Amino acid sequence: MSTGHFPDDPSWKRRLTFRRSQTTVDSRTTVESQTTVDRISELPDSLLVHILSFLPIEDAVPTHVLSKRWQYLWTYLPSLVFRCYNNYYEGEVEEFADFVDKTLIHCNCSKIKKFGVEFTHHSDSLITPKISLWTRFAAGKRTEVLHLDFHDKVLLEENTFEDCYELPQHLYSNSSFQELYFSLCKLTPKGGVDWNSLKKLSIGYVILSDEVIQKILVGSPVLEILELYEFHGVSHLHFGNTSLKKLILRGYWDYNENRDESELEISAPNLQSLEMLGCLERKNCRLLDVSSLVDATLNFDLGHEEEVDVWEEYARDRNILRRLLESLAHVKNITLGTWALQVLSIVEAKGSPSPLVKCMCLTLDAGISKTVLPGIANLLGSSPNLETLVITLSPSISYYDELFEETLTDLCDFDEKLYWTSQKRTFECLMLHLREVKFAGIRWLYRDLNFAFVKFLLEKARVLQKLVIDALRDDVKPTTEFFQTLLSFPRSSPNAVVMFYE
Repeated sequence: MSTGHFPDDPSWKRRLTFRRSQTTVDSRTTVESQTTVDRISELPDSLLVHILSFLPIEDAVPTHVLSKRWQYLWTYLPSLVFRCYNNYYEGEVEEFADFVDKTLIHCNCSKIKKFGVEFTHHSDSLITPKISLWTRFAAGKRTEVLHLDFHDKVLLEENTFEDCYELPQHLYSNSSFQELYFSLCKLTPKGGVDWNSLKKLSIGYVILSDEVIQKILVGSPVLEILELYEFHGVSHLHFGNTSLKKLILRGYWDYNENRDESELEISAPNLQSLEMLGCLERKNCRLLDVSSLVDATLNFDLGHEEEVDVWEEYARDRNILRRLLESLAHVKNITLGTWALQVLSIVEAKGSPSPLVKCMCLTLDAGISKTVLPGIANLLGSSPNLETLVITLSPSISYYDELFEETLTDLCDFDEKLYWTSQKRTFECLMLHLREVKFAGIRWLYRDLNFAFVKFLLEKARVLQKLVIDALRDDVKPTTEFFQTLLSFPRSSPNAVVMFYE
């Protein structure tokens, strides 16, 4: 990390360089430069501090050398976020910690908007006591947003979670916190939790328990968003809070590799948005009371061992997905990923029915490939009220299960380019309700399957109003032929238009 320097540190004169405008001996230039108005100096201090707040802290601190007026402006910064990128050696981390210490000593703000540290932390590090002092500083300054984001590659590889930094008990009683973000921290509240103003909580790489979760919920009466990522030890997420509106579960941390197949129950009658992402390992996911849900995302996969009975795994995954879809039957907006589509493809290939869902907007976050085509058809058949269909591909999410991929290759005995033209059944949603289709951020490099699906939708969607091609990826440069091909497909709806956006 390139740290800033302070007035009592003479090294700044040797290490800081600034660009200066070139001067000439021309007297006219000299006169002009003397009469130039310094617009920045005319700004009030509050606005200058606001401008400084957009700089990384290590760049904001050195501005004290600019002039006497600038000497202390940075000490009133309302947000202090420290990141150490070159932290492979203890010496780098110690230098980083010294910079944090000096910055906090000079801080003149009575209230901090945001405080955060991000660096590699080892349990035996001499930095640990400093972290506790930093958290006391943050609490004393009535910080609204607190980030403690630690990294430890050795800890993650060796699964020695007991060596994580343990949050000090004083942090559990603070009515100023509005947002909290913890990564690789142990949460062990010995008493109650008093986060009366907390609206968002994000915890990652953490071992929790149902008891700790309940303590947090009881002590966070206005909590609106809860995110758990790479978490372990939770089996029952039962939320009675009327304030909690969004739950994000992103990856289950099977840190001891025991292939945990226990249940993960979610009951939240007031929840409006649910996202289940990443690999949830072998968790048996169930949704109990989610009667207020409006948006649901099932873009996760379940871990499989290499040598297993494929059909036993399929039966287990099918039952999990079926129960989830049955619980989401009332939800208006549903997003499904590759794992769900692959499971539904097998369901379709075996001629099994799927639960009917009442969603009006369906998003498929997956690349269109042969092994998901039957799954898409299955969903169109089980979504009679569908009005909007979105096909997308998140850059960071692409879960293809090799176990099911091989099975699907054997089951999908058809020419994928002719799959949609071979469909003889009538899809109710295409006949009566589908009004908008959007392709956003998908790959068009190998676009035959995409074209075939677009053609099918334009031919079959009788009330379609628009089909949008948005956010073309870098793997294809649109040509005149590309646009002409898409525009040439026949349309059963007289009002359908095809639109393109970059």
